[in-house]
Amino acid sequence: MHIEKLDFENSPYLGVYGTATDRVVLIREGLGEKKLEVLRDVLKVPLIETSVMKSRIVGIFAAGNSNAIIVPWYIWDEELDVINNGLREHGIDMEVVPFKSRLTAFGNLILTNDRAALVSSKFTREEAKKLGDILGVEVERGMIADYHSVGSAGVVTNRGGLVHPETTDDELEWLRDLFKVDIRVGTANMGVPFVGSCMLANSHGVVVGHLTTGPEIVKIEEALGFLD
Repeated sequence: MHIEKLDFENSPYLGVYGTATDRVVLIREGLGEKKLEVLRDVLKVPLIETSVMKSRIVGIFAAGNSNAIIVPWYIWDEELDVINNGLREHGIDMEVVPFKSRLTAFGNLILTNDRAALVSSKFTREEAKKLGDILGVEVERGMIADYHSVGSAGVVTNRGGLVHPETTDDELEWLRDLFKVDIRVGTANMGVPFVGSCMLANSHGVVVGHLTTGPEIVKIEEALGFLD
């Protein structure tokens, strides 16, 4: 299966609690083994259970692609050790970079795949360049549908992307050109427009919040390249 529905302790906002890449998934601590197994089966990469700044909302604070994961400067040393040790155990050569900024909600403010990154225009130009260098991709500053929270207003993989339904046609063309994948508009969890907060997705599959409807699932599958 390329897509499954799941909840985290009755919450449908899976993207709040994890960050998915094509090489690894960072996920909040304390999920049952059955739910972890669904994530492994669908996303097909190792999971590292962790907190960030002693919080379970890992997906709010962390963002990354196949090259690197960016975390707040204030991450605890023990948490950084957990992530780095997990990467080593799975033989994954990947950087975890604590990034110094007045902003810390990187998962909300960075949208990236392995080709490009869109970062909130709340970042300075200098910060945006540094973020692009860390992720190893072209970077642009901007918004999606007038929202700075580009990481929660969209989800993008190396196969496709889904963004806030109020995204304009011009913005869609710009995003397609930037990320080099087809990008469509849609919702999840019965009409929630902040799709990045509702799911965990990579090039192998997507796990969506349990409230997501059948028509929404079809659109998500099409947008993320899982339907011919």
